[in-house]
Amino acid sequence: MFEWQRVVTWRGTAVLLLLLLYALIITSVSQKSMTVDEQGHLFRGIAYVRTGATHFLWGHPLLASSLSALPLLTEPTLRLPTDSAVWQSGEWEIASDQFLWQINNNPLRLIFLGRLPTLWLTMLLAALLYRWGRELKGKKVAFLALALFAFDPNILAHGGLITSDIAVTFFMLLAIYGFWRWAALEQGTNRPIMSLLLVGTGIGGAAATKFSAAALVPILGLLGLVLAVKRRSWQPLLFLMAAGVMGLLTVWAVYGFQIRPFPAAAYWDDFVWQLDYFSRPHGAYLFGQFAETGWWYYFPITFLLKTSLPVLLLLVIVLAGLVFNARRRVFVLGSLNQWVLVGPTAVYFLISLFTPLNIGYRHLLPILPFLYLFFATNLPFLTIRRLPVPLIFALWLLGVAVLAWPNYIPYFNWAAGRPENRWQLLSDSNLDWGQDLPALARWQNEHGVPLYLSYFGTAHPSAYGLNFTALPTWEPGPEQIPLFRQTFDPQNPAPGFYAISVTNLQGLVLGDASDTFAWFRQQTPIARIGESIFVYEVAAAGLPVDVAFSGLRPAELAPELAATLQSNDVRVRWFDSRTSLIWPASGGWWAVAADQPMNASLQPLVQTGETFTVADGHQQLLRPIFTSPDLNGQPVPMGETAVFLGYQEVQPDQPPNQFSLITGWQVAQATERPLKIFVHALDATGELLGQWDGLDVDPGTWQPGDVFVQLHQFAVPEGTAVHAFAIGLYDGITLERLAEPVIIRRELGEE
Repeated sequence: MFEWQRVVTWRGTAVLLLLLLYALIITSVSQKSMTVDEQGHLFRGIAYVRTGATHFLWGHPLLASSLSALPLLTEPTLRLPTDSAVWQSGEWEIASDQFLWQINNNPLRLIFLGRLPTLWLTMLLAALLYRWGRELKGKKVAFLALALFAFDPNILAHGGLITSDIAVTFFMLLAIYGFWRWAALEQGTNRPIMSLLLVGTGIGGAAATKFSAAALVPILGLLGLVLAVKRRSWQPLLFLMAAGVMGLLTVWAVYGFQIRPFPAAAYWDDFVWQLDYFSRPHGAYLFGQFAETGWWYYFPITFLLKTSLPVLLLLVIVLAGLVFNARRRVFVLGSLNQWVLVGPTAVYFLISLFTPLNIGYRHLLPILPFLYLFFATNLPFLTIRRLPVPLIFALWLLGVAVLAWPNYIPYFNWAAGRPENRWQLLSDSNLDWGQDLPALARWQNEHGVPLYLSYFGTAHPSAYGLNFTALPTWEPGPEQIPLFRQTFDPQNPAPGFYAISVTNLQGLVLGDASDTFAWFRQQTPIARIGESIFVYEVAAAGLPVDVAFSGLRPAELAPELAATLQSNDVRVRWFDSRTSLIWPASGGWWAVAADQPMNASLQPLVQTGETFTVADGHQQLLRPIFTSPDLNGQPVPMGETAVFLGYQEVQPDQPPNQFSLITGWQVAQATERPLKIFVHALDATGELLGQWDGLDVDPGTWQPGDVFVQLHQFAVPEGTAVHAFAIGLYDGITLERLAEPVIIRRELGEE
């Protein structure tokens, strides 16, 4: 009975730790939006699993992506954009967006399903860690190692994401565990096959998951050489060579034993892509500074800032014990158990000092299992007030994990300073990886306010229920406003609520526009959403003013002209002064670039008051005076959105088959529909002779009462006679007409 209770106690405790690990991950990632890399991994995986496509090059092998895609095979209606041009050209960025957000229903379900294999791999990794710890030095060591792993905020952050970091960590641990098992338990026996399979599968799985698995070559090479010298035998090196061959076969198997144009050609295509990628400069961020090539000390500092204090304390305790204990030092140098833990950690960490890709603590995940086993095997099992030291650390770590929940990606330890200043320390996957759209949506629902949003990520904010106006963001970001219609002025933001991803706030991914949100860096946010999105409130400075822009953005308006407006509350309209005019209902201004000359046909409709021109003449600010245009016809409502005011046929010097019409319109209500005007030239039988489609006044900025005119120029076949025009409004996407068209009979000159 006593033995059974002991078994239940230790095995039950291990099971409890695994269940807590599962619960912490599943409850945290279920509250998080898709992070930056997940879309690419999921799409490439399902494209390969479903169709065998390997032409979407990204510098990542396909194993982890394919594993994440497997649960998606349970979706019977799942579609891939195989008929899209970007599928054929291998543009995975666009194709993955089409796959996840455009052609399939319920993208959030697909993301959840894709995250499950990583979670299962994390559990398997934890179980393997426990097993090795038990074989190294018993159940107490295994318990501590498992607790260190299960409650590590960085493991919890990435243990449920569709990425390759956990997978490569698992396979690297499996390979080195297999080698240790062969060297420690099977040396001199006739049963090395299982260990050979473990090492070969680990090498191949790691190599087919991430190219950083190349670190296994020096790691296993060093361990094999040390063991060969110690035992004066070539057998360890021969064993590793055999395992390496098995690893290559594993990679080949992952790629379906492809033989043309050479074995696993797609794998090497991605490898070449990766080499080219590393040859280019990369952005890195540390303590508010940018660098293209990173810093050698980036990962040591990142490790110190984002590793929990209990783990750092364990590191100090264990190292101090080894340094000041001569017998323990000899043990480290001479024991296989210590070599297989210290060697991988030291070699991998040394390699990290020379990598130019300084973007995240997640690249250090492969060293954590070895560190935790090293700590567990070298920590004295003392008691403090009858509590075992390992239990004290386990409880401390559990407290850290619970307090950090569910925001594990932006986790920093207490030594990193005040929480409100930590956003200035690191960037990207250390802090803001696009994970907090659900929390931002909840905040918006609670406060009931519209948002200006600059989001760093590949997820679609609208899919999480957000109502927003897009601000500048990084180039791959979805749901952006066309740059030439961006209303945001970095020097004088409009009043309202601004939600800005911290990575964009820092400016790391904005390239030459890194200071786009510099104004906000000096402000105090009213809310910090998951520590990755900051919300600011900007107050109005002056009365609202309407400005219609042609060929300019608010941010491009010359400072002296902007000062004339005496307000940051600029209500923007967009028009093209070469072909259209708009008079805002409440008056206001026209801001026109010099390269937007007004068509002579429109000039008779223009009257202006004050006019300001910058010194070099490339911009003008004009106050238009509205007078009702001289138009033929009577007002006709076009649905509930606009009213057709009439038309004017312009007769400049032009061939008889060329036509110029001016139509007038008044806005009845604002709309988000991409509306267009159509003008059809008809013959006596009503057959179409020529047409014009378009609209040069952006309907997305219309306000009730605005009046605008549009110039239409088109041709009809020579020798034909136009008897009538049909004029109307329609939706540019659905092609739905808002109302029956107005028919203008030329011979009668009336409707």
